[in-house]
Amino acid sequence: MPQMMRKRERRRSSRSPIDKMVPILWEDENGHEKLLQGRLIDVSVSGARIWLPMKLPARTLVSFSCRPLALGGRGTVRYSNAAKGGYEIGVELCNGTGWRDQNKDLQNLAAGLRRENQAGRRWDALEAVSVGAPKIP
Repeated sequence: MPQMMRKRERRRSSRSPIDKMVPILWEDENGHEKLLQGRLIDVSVSGARIWLPMKLPARTLVSFSCRPLALGGRGTVRYSNAAKGGYEIGVELCNGTGWRDQNKDLQNLAAGLRRENQAGRRWDALEAVSVGAPKIP
């Protein structure tokens, strides 16, 4: 029996699952602003997947804000796929979502701790050398 090939992940940053209702502001084909409620499914540093009760065409300008999680932004619809009771849209946000990649945060924290430890070792070495030195009045 042939083994199924998995699709290779093409995203630059990982997605984090979220289940939060958010207001979605979008412009219709006549340039009129419309407002509807959507459910934020997942989010990454540069995009989001949102469930909506209606289909939005690709390249539609949308914006959303989720204050409790301090994320949101303005972007364009990349796709709109039928999902249970509505549609899931993929939104690409050119200025990002405000979401922090947790893996990168942990990597940055580890690097910061390493730098701090190295600086602490240098300070200890300087103190050890200066213990025997005469004090300057």
